[in-house]
Amino acid sequence: MRRNAVVLAWIATAAVLAVLVIGGPLASWGAWLPLHALLLGGIGSAITIWSAHFADTLLHRPALGGAVLLDARLYAHGVGTALVLVGITTARSPVALTGAVVVATTALAGVLAIGVQYRRAVAPRLAPLAIHYIVALSLLTLGAAFGYLTSWTDAHGRADLADVLYIAHTTTMLLGFVGITVLGTLTVLWPTMLRTKMEPEAPRRAIRGLPLLVAGTALTAAGGLWRPLAAVGAATYLLGACGVVIPALKIARRVPPTSFATAGAAAAVGWFLGCVVLVGAGILMADDVAGARRVIHTVRVALGAGFALQILAAALSYLTPVMLGGGPATTRVTNAIMDRAADYRVVAANSCLLPAVLPVLPWTVRLTCALAAGVVAGYVPIGMGLSWVEVRRRDRARRSRSESKQSEGRPR
Repeated sequence: MRRNAVVLAWIATAAVLAVLVIGGPLASWGAWLPLHALLLGGIGSAITIWSAHFADTLLHRPALGGAVLLDARLYAHGVGTALVLVGITTARSPVALTGAVVVATTALAGVLAIGVQYRRAVAPRLAPLAIHYIVALSLLTLGAAFGYLTSWTDAHGRADLADVLYIAHTTTMLLGFVGITVLGTLTVLWPTMLRTKMEPEAPRRAIRGLPLLVAGTALTAAGGLWRPLAAVGAATYLLGACGVVIPALKIARRVPPTSFATAGAAAAVGWFLGCVVLVGAGILMADDVAGARRVIHTVRVALGAGFALQILAAALSYLTPVMLGGGPATTRVTNAIMDRAADYRVVAANSCLLPAVLPVLPWTVRLTCALAAGVVAGYVPIGMGLSWVEVRRRDRARRSRSESKQSEGRPR
């Protein structure tokens, strides 16, 4: 709970920054500042935490450095992200460079920890899925470098090179770092969320699809150099994603997703795959590299809110009762709290988000829909708070009953 409070703090920071951007004081920065607070800060912190936990589960071995290294990586990642945000917004290149180096170093520490853990594992059946995390954290390092170079070339008047680097940065981070992490995790988490068995071929399909995901990310990232590469990359990436999506669909046909966590995760993956198609086709049809960069601009909010934020909300909705514990009866209650009005919340949030990201609509309509989606999505942290209060209330009641029994058993 302490670690995931860091994730919630970044989400709250992103929300405040979004309000300041919409309200006027930070309007000149547009979506860049809140999106990076959400994606690099919130999603990056969540991946730092949960990649370590899932690697422990998959490999059945303690990680190198254990909880101490994980905490150090988490807090260092937060410091690095803050330095990046401050350095870019204030045009202080050394500060931004320091932040990018810190973020990359924490990612490499994660690669080292999981890599050593993988080598020491006694070959459990799902162990190769941990390679998704090694690859994703490696791509975070590369994406951080691309991000700094994008800002540096922009500041030095090299707009053409900055556009190429911008495409490489965004696709490496979203398709590579976030996308590969999510797809690898869903192989195990999806059947667990639906409380059913994994498809027998799911691990094998996911492992075989990983090279295609990496190749698709690399080709799409190179789309700024030659635009047809982006279309080939998107197609390759989608082919690799089928290794996760096809077994997941088989499971969903057998056990339909009805909770907020499962329905939200399904919707998030739908947004992600749709955006991959739009990126590949849009860059291919762009007139020049500047037009290709504008394609990324049109889908970045959809990727940030529809995919990244929604998959995080779904994961937290499922994992909060697990983290809080309290026994089976308490877990049923906290699950019910997190699932309140689940159908309405999923449908309303996604229905409002769709017009919010359509550039052809008037900005007033888009803003109104975005605010509505945000209000509906805001129940997740509220539900987490209500669940925590319920667990504390039940703990106090349990202690009170125990003390009463002890006092009744004492001799008068």
